[in-house]
Amino acid sequence: MPDLAAARWEPHRRGPRAAHRRVGSFSAWGSGVATDAIPSGPEGGANGDSAVVSAATTPSESSTGLGLVTVLSLGDVSSHDGLVDWDQGGPLVSKPRHRMPSRLLRRTLLAAVAVCGMVFAGTVATAAATPPRASVLQGTVESGGAGLSNFSVSLYAAFVDREPRWVPLGSAKSDKKGKFRLKFAVPHGLAGSDPLLFVEATRGPAMLASAISAGLGTVPQRVVVNERTTVATGNAFAQFIDGHRIAGNRYGMTNAVGMAANLADPVTGAVGSVLATAPNGTETSTLATFNSLANAIASCVTDRADCKTLFRASAPPGGPPSKTVLEAVANVVKYPAFPPSRAPKGDPVFALSRRTPVNQPALSAAPTSWLLFLKITGGAYSAQDSDNLMNGPGNFAIDEKGFVWVNDNAVPRPPGEYACAGLRLLRFTPSGQPLPGTPYFGGGLNGAGYGITLDPNGRVWVGNFGFQDPPCLDPQFAAEQGSRPAPHNSVSVFQVDGTALSGPDGYTDGNISWPQGTVSDRAGNIWIANCGNDSVTMLPGGDPARAVNIPLGPAPEEGHPQLKPFGATVDARGNVWIANNRGNAVSVISPDGRLIDTLPGTFQGRTVLSHPVGNATDTKGNVWVANSDWLDSPCPTRAELGEAENPSITAFRQDTRKPFPGSPFTGGGLTLPCGIAVDGKDTVWVFNFGVVPVGQTSDIPTGISRFCGVDTRACPKGTKTGDPISPDTGYRSDALERITGGQFDPSGNIWLTNNWKRDADPIVNPFGNAIVVAVGAAAPVRTPLLGPPVSAERR
Repeated sequence: MPDLAAARWEPHRRGPRAAHRRVGSFSAWGSGVATDAIPSGPEGGANGDSAVVSAATTPSESSTGLGLVTVLSLGDVSSHDGLVDWDQGGPLVSKPRHRMPSRLLRRTLLAAVAVCGMVFAGTVATAAATPPRASVLQGTVESGGAGLSNFSVSLYAAFVDREPRWVPLGSAKSDKKGKFRLKFAVPHGLAGSDPLLFVEATRGPAMLASAISAGLGTVPQRVVVNERTTVATGNAFAQFIDGHRIAGNRYGMTNAVGMAANLADPVTGAVGSVLATAPNGTETSTLATFNSLANAIASCVTDRADCKTLFRASAPPGGPPSKTVLEAVANVVKYPAFPPSRAPKGDPVFALSRRTPVNQPALSAAPTSWLLFLKITGGAYSAQDSDNLMNGPGNFAIDEKGFVWVNDNAVPRPPGEYACAGLRLLRFTPSGQPLPGTPYFGGGLNGAGYGITLDPNGRVWVGNFGFQDPPCLDPQFAAEQGSRPAPHNSVSVFQVDGTALSGPDGYTDGNISWPQGTVSDRAGNIWIANCGNDSVTMLPGGDPARAVNIPLGPAPEEGHPQLKPFGATVDARGNVWIANNRGNAVSVISPDGRLIDTLPGTFQGRTVLSHPVGNATDTKGNVWVANSDWLDSPCPTRAELGEAENPSITAFRQDTRKPFPGSPFTGGGLTLPCGIAVDGKDTVWVFNFGVVPVGQTSDIPTGISRFCGVDTRACPKGTKTGDPISPDTGYRSDALERITGGQFDPSGNIWLTNNWKRDADPIVNPFGNAIVVAVGAAAPVRTPLLGPPVSAERR
């Protein structure tokens, strides 16, 4: 184990690889559990440790793909701006590629280390070393802070890389104070694997559960199992729960342990520090929603009749009742709304939550959905200022292990101050902590927009649209903000460790102009939608020297594009579909770069495309388009805004390239559709850019919308392709602002961008400063996304 007292941040000049020094390791922030798959090599590979819970670990050679997690002391963080890199098994400190404001560095590090300090003080002291053949787990079964007697307590191992997937390790009974002492051992023949560990406590139909460890290396000696840990586990593992069993894909399962710890601490049973504090806590309704769902479970613990009510209430629409409390929580996540059509007498889960209100603050009225929207700013803050980590996150690219890349529109500034073109690329762990080394600079980054993608080699490509407020056209003004006027003509490329591959001006080959959608296909070709000149740039094999420009129509007058290509997606045949925002059309390009079709905005007398923005391919290669009915992308003019009266989505068949019957589809809480994505079960999710157009105000929170896809097997009984699954309100949350993009990870979390503020001034720093995670809401997909999504429920 590294010497924690000696570990420190040190500035170090970037030079030959042999000159780098490993100076310590870093613990993820998250309620007493350090579990993210921190990369331990330049490729973030699987040469690091198993994931662990509630303590630091020593290195091992297991294959879970998780990095060493120990606490890194700050040392004299105020004296320099050193950033952490990762190389050959641990973090390296190097001279930063761009100077990060010291207040931001201190704020981010102090917030992370403060949480990690609590982890270290509260759990490391109680952690056991690698369990011998027979070990002991002690704990308490509680509800409302009171011990629960006569519960059967079982410890289970969930194996993510072998069969059997779910193995009991030991059991015990809770005494009259709720305490238990459980002896356990891994069966002979399975000891070479490193499973996730779960505790389940049952008495009759009542059940409490907790994800306590992502590996055997540091199992906490004591745990608390209560309604909060049950809600946390049920949400984070929602897509993997079947009855009392939990099984799923390797990275999704492992990463879910860390997300569960964001919600509840498995050692103390308290609300997780991420959920309990800013930018969450009492600043959004997520904590109250969490507590209300915990109260519904507490009512089941108090009265077994309420368990039956919970099982019936949580049944999928048209499906059978839930079999266990844990499955009930998972089903509430999968089908989180109770509109009158489903619950004519009112939300039954909310009614249950009022019977035993032991967890506060709680909801005073039924929510539009029970989804938990966890807000992330990069630290324990929510106020927008110059020291923020991000300003205008635009979209996501998620790697194989669930690490999240985010592009960023603008330089962080306080509200009411102009913001110039952003120069940052961000990377987060699978549970939402800024990865050491974030943000990354250089490579020609300049006002990134909607476009970001990972190629098959793990390189990150960012389209530099050139977002900036008007005064930033003045080089002196931009320089005062640490920026420069945006040329709107490049893409930037980074290695997986955040090192820029492109030069200071990015790659400009192929007549790039105001780039938006930027995607890779499975062959590694990069496709860039040029909003500014009605064309697409293709980089064969990701080679800028071979760049090809593909016109989508007549060459426009400079500065006056007529099509405004925006969204880009790749179908199952390798064709690239481009949503033309002003042109109200979709262009289809063959894998070899030929324009093979242009789909008009009307079909059989119906308008099927209206100010389209994002597009996405489903699991079969069909293409879905989000029709904002409003946006006219500012590349550079935005003089043809729509009325925003008929928001919709349209599905096109891959084979005939004709709209699906019934297109366009409406309802489901669609307001200003911008981003769109299809999950691993072919469900379509739409991300709204607020409730009303920019310049108008509304007290109604932003929501996301959900629709039945082409494969209807996962849809509620009686629904068909294009029918809304979300209610007329959508799934709303006051944690959400104006969303541009969203993506799914291997755990089934939906990552959402708070790109603009709800009350945005379009010319004075309209940008938001957060990303948001809808925990466990969607069917997991394999990442990175290259072409049609592939289910990742089991891998």
